[in-house]
Parts: sequence; C-alpha cells; structure tokens
Amino acid sequence: MDKTVITAIFKKDIKQLVRTKNLFVTLIIIPLMFSTVFPVAMSCFVLFADVGSMMDPAMLQLIDKMITGLQAGTMPELNQKFFYIFTNYLYPSLFLLIPIITSSVIAANSFAGEKERRTLESLLFSPITIRELFAGKVLASFIPSAAVSFISFIIGGIIINVTGFILFEKLIFPSGKWLVLILCLSPLVMMMTILLNVIISAKVKTYQEAQNIGGIIVLPVIGMLVGQLSGLFLLGIELMLMISAGVLLLNVFLFYWIMKFNNRNSLFENQIG
Repeated sequence: MDKTVITAIFKKDIKQLVRTKNLFVTLIIIPLMFSTVFPVAMSCFVLFADVGSMMDPAMLQLIDKMITGLQAGTMPELNQKFFYIFTNYLYPSLFLLIPIITSSVIAANSFAGEKERRTLESLLFSPITIRELFAGKVLASFIPSAAVSFISFIIGGIIINVTGFILFEKLIFPSGKWLVLILCLSPLVMMMTILLNVIISAKVKTYQEAQNIGGIIVLPVIGMLVGQLSGLFLLGIELMLMISAGVLLLNVFLFYWIMKFNNRNSLFENQIG
C-alpha cells in the first residue's frame, strides 16, 4: 500500500470532518458531557449533599455489598464509598462511550458520507486500491477519536483527583483499572467500532442509515453499566483484560474481512447501485 495515498485520504477526511459542523460539534459536546458534566455532578453530590438521606435503602445495601473486600476499612464515610464505586466501576463504563460514539460518528460518515456528497465515484475511479482507501479512512476515524478520548481522560481525571483529594487526602486517579481501560480496552473497542462502521457504511446508502445501525454497538456497554448497578458483577482488571482479548480477536476477524474488499466493481455496485 502507498503511504502517500493513505495520507492524502486521511487528510481529506479530516478536512471534511472539520468542515461538517454538525459532526464536529457532536465530537465536542458528547466528550465534554461524559468527561466534565458527569464527574462534576457526582463530585457536587458527594461533597455537598447528604448522600445517606437521599438514597434508597436497597441502594445503600448494594453499595456496602460492592465495597466489601475492596477498601472498606479505609472508607468509613458513605460519600467516600459512593465516589469510589462511581470512579472505579460505574464511570469507566460511561467513559467507554466516548471512544465508541466519537469513532462511530466519524466512521459512519466514511463511505456513506462520500455517497451523499457525490464524491465516492471519483474515489473509486481514481488510481488507488481498495485497501488504501479503507486504510486511510480507518486512520481518519481512529486518530481523532483517540485524541478526543485521551483529552477527555485528562479532563475527567483532573476533576476526579480534585474531589478525591478532598475526600481521601490523596490522588486516586488513574488506578490500575483506568490504565487498562485507556491503554488497552479503549483503543481496541475504538478500532472494533471503526471497523464495524466502515463495513456498515460500505453497504448502506446514507450516513443516517449507517449511524442508526452503528448505534447498536453501545448496547453492550450499557449492559455492563446495568450489570454493575444491579450487583451482578464488577468491572475489574481481570474482566477488562478478558474483554480486551475477545475484542482483539474480533478486530482481527473484521480486519481480514475488510481486506477482502478488493473487488472495485463489487464495491462500486454496493455504493452507487
């Protein structure tokens, strides 16, 4: 594959991303909401509200159950326990939506967006290979999504550490769980989302169709959040590593599937026909 061609496709998609105001605004608002609004709201709750009186007894029992065997001895206060559970178990699932949503909206705009802008024909008839086309678009989705996720990680971490220092008199972020999330699970899930959306976008006619189908990817993450809230399981380091291994295998399968898209005429029919 020609790196110059891939770079040109990458730059073209990035320029189009910046010019598409609705898409660009989405990539700012969603990460800000998950990295700023949720941590600030939780910080205000544990610092200024009477946590015990505002929570259902069943929820209080669930918190005690979740905290058992973790660090219960060092957290005598309910607000400490609640913030610890939020930071290390609930918020990671919410944070994982940032790379999924950002990479999904960019990747869904890959081929479907080209079709709506009537620019796909020129790409398919240009002297580039299908593999170069896919590689450029995958990079144009992954790199901005990774940058947004890392910036969100820094912003959220600052807020968590400020609150954590008030509650625990020490910095509590990032924990080992968060390092596994940001360095291992998040990039793998991001790549999976991009590969799935590139495949979907190559088969549908509009960006909206691609986005609607690609939105299904968030359901497993919501399931993880619900499972933890119900007390079925906790998202620990071991479980994160197991999920990462599964996602890695899926990515390898999806990558080889995409590499089979080497028939220009077949892809052209899927897009234009």
